[in-house]
Amino acid sequence: MGTGSAGAARAYRGGAEEIPLLASRLAAPAPPEPVLVRPRLLDRLDQGAAGPVTLVSAPAGWGKTTLLASWARASRAEPPPAWVSVEDGDTRERFWAYLAAALRSVVAGGPDGRGEPPVPDVPPRPDQLELLAAALAARERPVLLVLDDLHRIGDPGQLAGLEFLLRHAEGRLRLVAGARAEPALALHRWRLAGELTEIGPAELAFTDDEVADLLVAHAVPVPATAVHRLRERTGGWAAGLRFAALALRAQADPARAVERFGGDQPDVAGYLRDEVLGPLEPGARDVLRRSAVAAAVCADLAEAVTGRADAGQLLADLARVGGFLEQDGDSPPWYRCHPLLADLLRDELGRLPADELRDLHLRAAGWYAGNGRPAEALRHALAGGEWNRATELLIARWPELVPYQRDVPAGPPPAAPPAEAVRRDPELALACAAERAYAGDVDAAAGHLRDAVAAGRDLPAPRRDRFRRLATAVELTLARLTGDHDEVRRAAVRLLAT
Repeated sequence: MGTGSAGAARAYRGGAEEIPLLASRLAAPAPPEPVLVRPRLLDRLDQGAAGPVTLVSAPAGWGKTTLLASWARASRAEPPPAWVSVEDGDTRERFWAYLAAALRSVVAGGPDGRGEPPVPDVPPRPDQLELLAAALAARERPVLLVLDDLHRIGDPGQLAGLEFLLRHAEGRLRLVAGARAEPALALHRWRLAGELTEIGPAELAFTDDEVADLLVAHAVPVPATAVHRLRERTGGWAAGLRFAALALRAQADPARAVERFGGDQPDVAGYLRDEVLGPLEPGARDVLRRSAVAAAVCADLAEAVTGRADAGQLLADLARVGGFLEQDGDSPPWYRCHPLLADLLRDELGRLPADELRDLHLRAAGWYAGNGRPAEALRHALAGGEWNRATELLIARWPELVPYQRDVPAGPPPAAPPAEAVRRDPELALACAAERAYAGDVDAAAGHLRDAVAAGRDLPAPRRDRFRRLATAVELTLARLTGDHDEVRRAAVRLLAT
C-alpha cells in the first residue's frame, strides 16, 4: 500500500471543530510475522473489489484484519486503497472525520487530476454528501475503501451516509469491510443484485496445505497426518493455528503434541474467553456452556438441558455468525461447537458443582431416552452417576445399542462406576462396555466386559441367563468392531444358544 494513509493529517476540521486523528488508524497494519501469503483469498478480494461491496465477516481470530492488511499493502491499484480502522466508541463525528481523511489521502492529487474531494462537515449535511458522491462519480478510476472492524458501528445512522455514497457514486466508491458480524448496512440490496462478495469462516479456515505452510514458516516439522489432525483440532481457525505453531515449536515431539493441543490450554483459553465468550450476552454464554454437556444439540435438547425456552433462538443467532457454532442442514437443525471452544466449555463444565453437573447429564439422558437415542442416553446416565437408569437402558434397549461401525467419542469417557456398584449390579459394567463399544473405544469396552463377567459369575437364575445373553451380545459387538470374523461366528452361536 502507498504511504499516503500513513502520513495522513492528524487533525480534521469539520465546521468549527478540529478533531484530532491518529495516523495509525488510517494505515493498514503490518501483518504478524511470519507472513503467510494466501493467494486464493487475495484473489477473492481482487475479484470482490471489482464490485461495490466486499464483506469479510467472521468472529475473532479468523484472520480478517491480517488478510485485509496483506491485500491492501500488496495492492497495485491507483489510487491505493484507503484504510480506516474503526474503534469502539466512534461517534458519528469521529467516524466521518476518519472516513473523509482516508478518502482525501488517496484522492488528493491523484491521477485523475481533480484535486481533493469536497470536505464535508462532520457529520455531513445531505447536500455535502451529494457533492462528495458526485465528485467520486466523476472520477475515471474507482476509490477502494477498506473499513476494518465495521461491526463496532452499531448505530445505523452512522452508516447511512456511507450507504448513500455507495449507492450514488456510480461504482467509483468500492467498499471492502471486515467485521465480526453483519454490519447495519442494507446488504440485501447488493446480495439480491449479485454485487456482494462475502468471505466467511468457511473460506477463511486454513486448508491442510496452508496449515503445512504455516508450520514450515514457524520451523515446526510435522508429518502430513499431524498437519491434518491439527487442522481438525483447530477447525482451521487462524488464531488457534498460530497459538499451536508457537506451542509446538517448543516441543521435542511436535507430532505427539498435536494430539494434546486443545482449547483448555492457557493462551487459547484466555483468547476464547476474552474475544469470543466475553462479548456475548450472559444468557448466550450460559446456553453455550450448559449445552456443551452434549456433543451437539438441537433447540429442544438445549431447552431441556438449560431450562430456557429461548435456548434454540440464542443458538440460531450465534450460528448465523458462524465460525464457532456450526449448524447442520437437518430439520430441525443441530448445532456443534468449534473443537477448541468445545474443549474450553467442557473444562468450564467440569468446574461446576458436582450436583449441578450431574443434573445437566440427567436432563440430557432423559431427553435422549425420550427421543429414540438410547446410546446417548446411556452415555449421559453413566456420566451423571445414575447407575440404575444406565442398567435399565441396557436391559430394555440393548439391540439399539449395537453399533455397526466405530463412532467418534463425544468428549472424554464417563468415569467408571465404583467397584461396589459393579459387584451389586454386574449389568452396570455391561452398560459401560456397551457405551464404550458404541463410542469405538474397544479396549475400554473389553475391560468393562471382563469386570462384568467376573462380577456376574454367581448371579441367580433367571437373571444369570439374561446376563449371559447381554454379555454375549457385547462380545459379538467387540468382535465385529475388531474384524475378528471367527469370534463373530462363535459369539453368534453362543448368543443363539442362550
